Amino acid sequence: MQDSVSLPHLREADQLQALELDELAARAALGDRAAFERIYNLLVDDLYSYIRGQCRNETVAEDLVANVFLKAWRSAKGYRPSSHTFRRWIFTIARNEVRDFWRASQRTLPMVEFDISDERQPEPESDPVEVRRLVQQALATLTEEQRQVVVLRYFSNKSHEEIATILGKREGAVRAQLMRALRQMRKVMGDATP
Repeated sequence: MQDSVSLPHLREADQLQALELDELAARAALGDRAAFERIYNLLVDDLYSYIRGQCRNETVAEDLVANVFLKAWRSAKGYRPSSHTFRRWIFTIARNEVRDFWRASQRTLPMVEFDISDERQPEPESDPVEVRRLVQQALATLTEEQRQVVVLRYFSNKSHEEIATILGKREGAVRAQLMRALRQMRKVMGDATP
């Protein structure tokens, strides 16, 4: 690995992983399957968590992760190894896969309607199914970028810094986007409960 490369916006462990991913990506671009397998092992859990949080279906998430790695393998020569942004590059592929999934779903599946005017009073203890429904309803009102930030933060347990790296944004922008998203979700969830 190159010790002279400095990536000041990343923690040391993230810098080392960025350098390793770059080295592996360069080898994968030359057809090295072992290098690509190592990339897979380093990133599969994070990609699955991210995609699972976006599509809320384990089977679909597994299929989309497989598509992400297939596309990454096929387009490995298109990645610039000296950019130290492989993680961002592959998460961009993942975001595009999720976006394509939702576009296809909207064309082929009817939208589930939620009856917000339900007059029942909630039980003193929260019903997990109702809470899940409210969260999904609130997530559906967010922009795609806001939803990605919320999913990465609360479903994938990523730090603000990690989210900024994955999305290619500044940490302050991620924090602001998360704050706006949570404000919107609180409003929607507050309006939906009596």
